[in-house]
Amino acid sequence: MSDAYRLVVTQCDTYTRMRSEIRGDHMSEAPQHGEEFWSRPELARALRDRHFGRLMRAYRQAHSPEVKQVDLARWIGRTQGQLSRIERSSVAVTDLRKLQPWAEALKIPAHLLWFALPANTPTGIDSEDDERQQEGADVRRRDLLRAAGVTAAAAGADLMINTPWQRLTDSVERDRPVDDATTRLVQDRTAELFQTEETVPARQLLDSLTAHERVLRTLLKNARSDSSRRTLAVALGETTALTGWTLFDVGRGNEAAHTWRETLKIAKAVDDGALAACALGYWSYLAASRNDTGPAVKLLQQAHDLVPGSSAPATRSWIAARQAEELARLGDDTAALRAVERAMTAFDFARPRTERAWTGFFSASRLGSLTVSTYTTLRRTDADAEAQSLLKSLSPGDNKVRALVLADLAAAAASSRDLDKAGELATLSGRLAVRTEATLAKTRLLTLASTLPAAWNGAEAALREKIATVLH
Repeated sequence: MSDAYRLVVTQCDTYTRMRSEIRGDHMSEAPQHGEEFWSRPELARALRDRHFGRLMRAYRQAHSPEVKQVDLARWIGRTQGQLSRIERSSVAVTDLRKLQPWAEALKIPAHLLWFALPANTPTGIDSEDDERQQEGADVRRRDLLRAAGVTAAAAGADLMINTPWQRLTDSVERDRPVDDATTRLVQDRTAELFQTEETVPARQLLDSLTAHERVLRTLLKNARSDSSRRTLAVALGETTALTGWTLFDVGRGNEAAHTWRETLKIAKAVDDGALAACALGYWSYLAASRNDTGPAVKLLQQAHDLVPGSSAPATRSWIAARQAEELARLGDDTAALRAVERAMTAFDFARPRTERAWTGFFSASRLGSLTVSTYTTLRRTDADAEAQSLLKSLSPGDNKVRALVLADLAAAAASSRDLDKAGELATLSGRLAVRTEATLAKTRLLTLASTLPAAWNGAEAALREKIATVLH
């Protein structure tokens, strides 16, 4: 094994292990940290500002790789959407019934807090006593409104007018001007759709994407400020990029390409190079699925040029890893290895879950799968061992990644003439690929089938038949 390859494999193992440890796959609560952790500048600043939302964001980002919002939200007994709003809010939470259990959930040393921790307060969601107190407060509030001559129905209607979802509805249906809360709501929704793509079959996602795109286009017409228009345009571009990917996933490649052209127009209009790189990165998969390796490499080079320097590290890491895959298929070993090194270096600075809506998928596991694919294509002797290590690190929900890695293992087994093993791996990969509508894994298996000798019988024919059957 060369020194460069050994370095890459070691780094990949390290990233995968750290991601698995931090991301919360096996952690039901926050880890315990010492004084050194809490004295970090970004955490100390948030504590001084007495803003728990900023504190939680700094807490997540202080880990390497950072803690996912969904995990921290679970620790404090909130949803991911609620945590996202708390982190971004300019108004700090002051309710001790929330602050105290949150502080206990994150195991923040009491002497660092600007409020006192109770002797016995349950961690996470509010206690039943707190809920009863809140219900009593609601009753008293209604009594006051009634005394003032305001009916509960009228008060409720007034409150509904000011809810974020009602303002969104009014902006879409009644031409109400778009406010900041509405733009944040659709930003959250866009990010949620990208997260959903990781686990939900593509056909189920298309209707939601189409509806979301309609909402965004209507809101753009009602936006009054340049800031709101740009935010909504970016969200629209992200949505069309994901729509294109979903269309590709269900085999509608020409429609996908048309949709990505729309994404590129939006990206140019708002001067968002990373968004354009996302569309081109997705497009490279379509080219590769058609065995157009040269065009795929050109698309990826264009994407690489759009995210220079230190900008968008998660996007740069993904694009570099994809370059490695396609360069390996061209047989350019040196360039492929260099691309993997670039991907690893950029990933060291990446924050995939918070960088952009589309980068949430690019975990250490995805980087690992692209690396395994590259080394399998380059016929590295220990690619199989690295793939097995990666498979062990995957969470139960990583079925699309698992399908890809199994397809690469099947190809490696076939190239070493272990066709029985290749058949078993191809069957496992195909079942996952069909269930999750993972086009990439299906393409890998079809490519494997096409490379087998055209024998009428024998082990090659049996393997080809297994692939055809499982993908039918």
